[in-house]
Amino acid sequence: MNIFKTFETFLKEPHSILRDNFIQIVSVQTENIFENKPAIDVSLLKNKAQITVVNNEKLYKLLSIVNHRAKLKQESEQKGKEHETA
Repeated sequence: MNIFKTFETFLKEPHSILRDNFIQIVSVQTENIFENKPAIDVSLLKNKAQITVVNNEKLYKLLSIVNHRAKLKQESEQKGKEHETA
């Protein structure tokens, strides 16, 4: 199973809050030994989604890369459509 493909497939789904709006991905690293468990939290607001990743740098990097690739692909598709109509 390719985890990158899984996230790319998820981002293609018609979840307008994730696809059409601003997505902010935040990484938080804690030093407290009692709260050192990895966690993820998703907050959805009207025009943005914030994904907070706690104590899991690999997951943060993975989400950031997939989000960046999805934006590049969307921009590429929009440019292609603009060239077709011109």
